[in-house]
Amino acid sequence: MRRQKKTAHLMAATVAAAGVFLLSSAPAQAATSDPTGHGLRDFQTDHGLRPTGTVNASTAKALNAAPDSELRGVFETAADLDPTQLANARIVIGVGKGANIPEQGQVIALMTAMQESKFVNYTVPVDHDSLGIFQQRPSTGWGTPEQITDVPTSSKSFYGVAPFGSNPGLIQIAGWETMPPGEVCQAVQRSAYPDRYAQWEQFARDLLAQEGPSVDPIP
Repeated sequence: MRRQKKTAHLMAATVAAAGVFLLSSAPAQAATSDPTGHGLRDFQTDHGLRPTGTVNASTAKALNAAPDSELRGVFETAADLDPTQLANARIVIGVGKGANIPEQGQVIALMTAMQESKFVNYTVPVDHDSLGIFQQRPSTGWGTPEQITDVPTSSKSFYGVAPFGSNPGLIQIAGWETMPPGEVCQAVQRSAYPDRYAQWEQFARDLLAQEGPSVDPIP
């Protein structure tokens, strides 16, 4: 099903979407005018959905149910994300910059969000009470649903720089700088599937290398 890898530089723009997810209103810095959502179009076609190249409620549901083996083929480069997914990824990078998180930490955050949600900001739980791009749970101390579904705020929680919450974030994990990235993701998230984060490391590194230079810090 896969087509050749794409290298187009992308535009990050917040677009309106409906259904089980809500986009953050925080600003995302624009890149270029090249189209996005290439991988999503393939995915939508394969699942009998209209190939819009953007995530709607039906696509979000299908993404959540798809196996990792399929999703690794769908999302090969940043060009496979839709504008809203890319905007959310850029917010994660911007918050990391604003908190003086090293690039390795930003890669870990991108890996985590990619595994947990593919940068879809779920405002209705799809697994227990997990919400947002990091699938954080209000019941386990990650904040209120409103905090978790605000992408800049949830990113601060993941990095460990939010002024609330009872869970250790990235910078509270002793020795995280020298740990394998997938292990750091798991140390923060405490997932039932600890080995699934590592598969997104190269995607996250490529995404940061492409988008990071044009993202402004978000305080």
